[in-house]
Amino acid sequence: MRNINFIKTFFSADGCFLKFIKTHISIDGCFLRTYLPFLYHLYLKIYFFNREDKSLCGEKKCFGNQNPEKTFFLIRMENYGMGVFGYFNCVLGYLKYAQKKGYIPVIDMKNYPNSYLEKDEVGKINSWEYYFDQPDKYTLDEVYKSKNVVLSTGINTIETSPTVLWFYLYRWRSKKRSKEYFHIIDHQLEINRQTQLILDENYCRILEGKRVTGVVKRGSDIVNCGGHAIQPELTELIDRTERMLAAWNCDYVFLATEEEETVTVFQKIFGDKLLTNTCARVSNYTKGAYCDITFNRHNDKYFKGLEYLTTVYLLSRCTALIGSLVGATAGALGLNRGNYENVYVYDLGVYPHYS
Repeated sequence: MRNINFIKTFFSADGCFLKFIKTHISIDGCFLRTYLPFLYHLYLKIYFFNREDKSLCGEKKCFGNQNPEKTFFLIRMENYGMGVFGYFNCVLGYLKYAQKKGYIPVIDMKNYPNSYLEKDEVGKINSWEYYFDQPDKYTLDEVYKSKNVVLSTGINTIETSPTVLWFYLYRWRSKKRSKEYFHIIDHQLEINRQTQLILDENYCRILEGKRVTGVVKRGSDIVNCGGHAIQPELTELIDRTERMLAAWNCDYVFLATEEEETVTVFQKIFGDKLLTNTCARVSNYTKGAYCDITFNRHNDKYFKGLEYLTTVYLLSRCTALIGSLVGATAGALGLNRGNYENVYVYDLGVYPHYS
């Protein structure tokens, strides 16, 4: 009887077996990716078979009579709380879908609330164009006068997950899939000229001529947030960084973090070897979504996005990378296009959801 009760408990909804499955063998679990990557790849193919078309493609619209021979894909995102590289990765997925369907993609972060528009700017400014060009020659205004327009559903795509992007770009090392991603990033996710000049200036000032290990330390609102990647402890991250600097023959550390306290700790350990870019960081974080934190300056949302983009761009130009499964790491891997000498990514599973 005792054995039967144990078996019932083990396989129950709250039992060890299902907890293990949810934690390690789900889309965000780490067991299959770490030990059986082929099965994880198969799992992804089965899980998303025919799901993409149904979940990404929304209603069809006729906004006018222009361009009757073309079909536009209006990419909109309903997730207010993402950062630049949450949107970047989501657009990457939608662009891959548009390519498959033969649609002309245009990105609308003007008519829908997002992390980089003030409330009174919705409908007036396309915040995507703060930092990036449109993927094709067509403008948003042209789309809203065109005959054949397909709306995206606005939900997050599979590529939004840093876990999946990391798996395909590095863990699985699928040449076909990574080439698809890199081709889209090269040709349809181009940083606009004005922003690129700022990024280049920061690269020349901070990184040029140095062998640097980029380190991502994400904290604040992501820690213990259910469904998000478990973050390494600061002591473990510092220990690994020290070891990898020597092993990878790097002289400097470029730290990417939104926490001022983390910069202070790294400064004590690495001294003159520590490199950072100038940006507003949160100090003494208590609670709340990071995207809602303001720094009391003119055009704060724009500058938060620009500073984040600058940080990830500099990460992508480092010699090597250490990071966890967050948007900054996935963005750096994409922008780097497979050119890192060495990469170490923490894949520790996800924080549990608490009811």
